[in-house]
Amino acid sequence: MSKPKIHLLAIAGTCRGLLEGLGFRTARELIRFVQQAVGEGYRVTGNARLIEAPEDDYHGGRDDDAARATDFQRCLADDATAAAVTLRGGAWLTRILPCVNFDVLKRRRTGVALFGFSEITTAINIAGRYRRAYSFYDLGPGFLRAGMSEYARRSIKALQPEIEPGSEAADAFADGWGSGQFRTKFAEFFRDVVGIVEGRGTTRSVTGTLVAGRLPARTSATFIGGNLACMLPLLGTPYAKAVDPADRWIVIEDVNEAPDRIDRMLGHLTLAGFWSRCRGVMLGDFHDKDGDQRAAVLALLKHHFPKRRELPVVATRDVGHIWPIAPLPVGRPVELVRTPTRRGRPVVHLRPPWADWAIR
Repeated sequence: MSKPKIHLLAIAGTCRGLLEGLGFRTARELIRFVQQAVGEGYRVTGNARLIEAPEDDYHGGRDDDAARATDFQRCLADDATAAAVTLRGGAWLTRILPCVNFDVLKRRRTGVALFGFSEITTAINIAGRYRRAYSFYDLGPGFLRAGMSEYARRSIKALQPEIEPGSEAADAFADGWGSGQFRTKFAEFFRDVVGIVEGRGTTRSVTGTLVAGRLPARTSATFIGGNLACMLPLLGTPYAKAVDPADRWIVIEDVNEAPDRIDRMLGHLTLAGFWSRCRGVMLGDFHDKDGDQRAAVLALLKHHFPKRRELPVVATRDVGHIWPIAPLPVGRPVELVRTPTRRGRPVVHLRPPWADWAIR
């Protein structure tokens, strides 16, 4: 019997910067590196031409739409594919969705885990509707270097107390701190992928705080959503059911968006009736160059929620354009466990049934 595959997808933004950041000249070197990380139990594959492809923002972004759609569809259709990992988000994915026949997932005899975030929000939600697909809103590992550098920048006092926050020295330290761990954390991520595929799960868990409304001590929740700006294009399309909020929790996060733009996007969901039909909201990370925006987004949400409905809102720093982050299952029920605290708001833990989702 052939080995199950872990397929590396480059269906959104260019991965050239990822190769450079890891010190690789070619996609084949990257594929070999991931192979070493996951071990001999899996075969790592990827389309080298797509991984190495350039992009040009002012000339259509990428000129390989058909090839990207074909690689994605073949990956979903292949029963040997145990996991499909989108290397990064970025852009240019939404326009190829009509070229991908997601119904190939109906014919699968085995399960497949799909990992991605940001620009991949649409694909994660669409695939999450299929019985054989396990969708995880989880980082494209190409984001790791930027995420770790930003973490170091915010945590400079704890990591390097003698350096002045916001200084050139702080920026230099943060960039070096993120770059220095990039390869190690990149390999660790793929070992996590194997753990999830095999039903062992991961130590990276989503934990938040109940900041509005009420929750029972234990409840089931099924999440839809992801990046706020990237989710909206699905509304009013043949894919709208993928983000149907009825009896679902909506997770939202975004980066580098001004509050007025966030309010406009929330307004889109208001006009579509999301808040009157959903069961709750998970508020992921929102930040811009000036810092944390979650309080501002929570204040905006209060203007959009129905006046006579008290929706539970769980705020977390484990979902979004941030490091460290944790995989959030999309389209499958998980358990939410509320734990009271002596002071402050209750803590909420998300507990997926990892063993039940074992693919191999």
